[in-house]
Amino acid sequence: MRLILIGSDFIPSFRLDPVSGERVALMERFSGRVGRDPNWEPLTNFGWVSPTQISAGLARDDAEDLPVGLCDVEITDPRGHQAVLQGNFSALGRDPSPTLKITSPTGGEPYAPGSGIHASVTARDEPPGHMTALTWTYTEPPAADGSQRQPVNGTCPCEPGSHQIDCTFDVTISTDLDPNITVNLNVVAEDDAVPPNQFSQDIPPIRLSERPTVSSVTPPSGGVAGGTNVLIQGSGFVAGSRVYFGNSLLIPDGGILVNAGTITGYTPAHFAGAASVIVQSRLGFAEWDHQFEYHLAPQIASIAPSFGIQGEDTQVQVRGTNFTTATIIYLGQTLAGARPLARTSWQSDEEIRGVVPSSSGQATVWAFDVNNGWTSLPNGFSWIVP
Repeated sequence: MRLILIGSDFIPSFRLDPVSGERVALMERFSGRVGRDPNWEPLTNFGWVSPTQISAGLARDDAEDLPVGLCDVEITDPRGHQAVLQGNFSALGRDPSPTLKITSPTGGEPYAPGSGIHASVTARDEPPGHMTALTWTYTEPPAADGSQRQPVNGTCPCEPGSHQIDCTFDVTISTDLDPNITVNLNVVAEDDAVPPNQFSQDIPPIRLSERPTVSSVTPPSGGVAGGTNVLIQGSGFVAGSRVYFGNSLLIPDGGILVNAGTITGYTPAHFAGAASVIVQSRLGFAEWDHQFEYHLAPQIASIAPSFGIQGEDTQVQVRGTNFTTATIIYLGQTLAGARPLARTSWQSDEEIRGVVPSSSGQATVWAFDVNNGWTSLPNGFSWIVP
């Protein structure tokens, strides 16, 4: 950089130009320095302007090595006269490179071929410096067939005079890459120094994982009212995975992640029939190659006879619909306190036979299926005094 020094009695030595006959100012014998004890840096390449003004050069590296703060300027002329200007040059020190803070992605996050990377980056240059650019480059290794995707480049918006750039961007990983390979993301920040300072940083390498799979759903069926406790097993389940039965989320909030191969939860309500089971996650989605069957709850139409003799067991026939071999007939005022039909015999999906244990009063008849739900026939059976 060039410094202009203003003062008085800046008298150089001269030589006579034999061609023009004019005197030429010679500044070789001027010397000077900038700084304060014990750190000084030299001034060089003096130039004479007038008796009240001269110029001098201060190398960029020397300027950056000066002690930060106010510095003195000393000048010595060819006759050994010295002038000192105290505390009039402000040294800013070395201009540091910009800094980068990468919020996302972080090391260890799982990704799979075809999934998206969401990046969040902050670049900052401390005052008096300013940011001028923040760019990023995404690269992939060759695919299995030998083809290779061209690098993807992007530039973040930068307001003139800004000390900081906050930038988010998204890039999608190619679907034809094999798992267990690494893709890379590099970010470069640049400031307005002359020449510009640059800082480059690679985001932690992103190693691809297998896409998720669903191998089984247990049990494979349940009632239309929902609430069936199910176990979804497979692979590639990660935090944030959510399970859908049809268009509805597994309860609670898409299911509970037990480990990378297991999710559990309770089925949502659904109309009778088949429903798809799909796991969605940051690694993609996986659909079970079967379907979950929703069944209607057992319905009681009648019980015959509808009464028994107090103190005696009564053989009965329960009629209805949607009875399964898992359907249990209970009698009692509440399902929680009811007693099951004894010596039960499943005849068909419309008939179950058994023996009502001896009791008294009236009882509601309940048809309960652990998977499909329950219904009741209020006060459907009573005992009479003989």
